[in-house]
Amino acid sequence: MEEKQARLLSLDDVRASVKRLRRRGKRLVGQLRHDARQLVERSGKPVVEQVLALVDVGNLRANVQEQAERAVKELDARRVRLVAALQGQLERLTEPVVKELRTASRQVEELKRRVGQVERRLGALAKDKHSKHRAA
Repeated sequence: MEEKQARLLSLDDVRASVKRLRRRGKRLVGQLRHDARQLVERSGKPVVEQVLALVDVGNLRANVQEQAERAVKELDARRVRLVAALQGQLERLTEPVVKELRTASRQVEELKRRVGQVERRLGALAKDKHSKHRAA
């Protein structure tokens, strides 16, 4: 399952992913500029106008930003799902241990009660023996 193999994403991981997306977007814009310059140098001004008509850098940046925001939201949603899945697994795994601890705790309380009874009996026997010893 994907949830078992995935790991929790920290805020630092999400920030690193956003930074990577921004860097990739900047590289893409840089590559587009480079390609546009090469086209201009080869063909002249009419090509520049055609390229500018095709590529809206502001729109491209907005698209990259939108994709980055969607990626962050998706990563956050994944993190929430993974945390919920892990909590469920932890509850299932710890339940038997908790039951055993409760049982052991009840047994210890029962043993304390029984030891108290034995101590009281021993105290009573010691008193009886001591009073019989005095009487003799």
